Amino acid sequence: MENTTKDRLTIRIDHDRKQRAAVIAESMGTDLPNLVNMFLAQVITDNGLPFRPTQDHYERAIDEALKDVKNGDVRTSSADDFFKRLHAIERDTDD
Repeated sequence: MENTTKDRLTIRIDHDRKQRAAVIAESMGTDLPNLVNMFLAQVITDNGLPFRPTQDHYERAIDEALKDVKNGDVRTSSADDFFKRLHAIERDTDD
């Protein structure tokens, strides 16, 4: 028999984020508590996060650096120079 005891989860969240998420939840025919429950159920099912966390600017920087390599727009083949170029692209994308 499944445990039917319910616990309360209290979190602090930015007001704007909560409001925006509530609008999305309502557009999907649900509410925030149900979304949180669905998220937690998926965490359990996946035994981890149900999405792949990324840092987009790193991915863009790597993609740009690899595109340079593919196009032959490189001056050296050393790993140190590659990472220097990668960091330069990263600084450019952060600006």
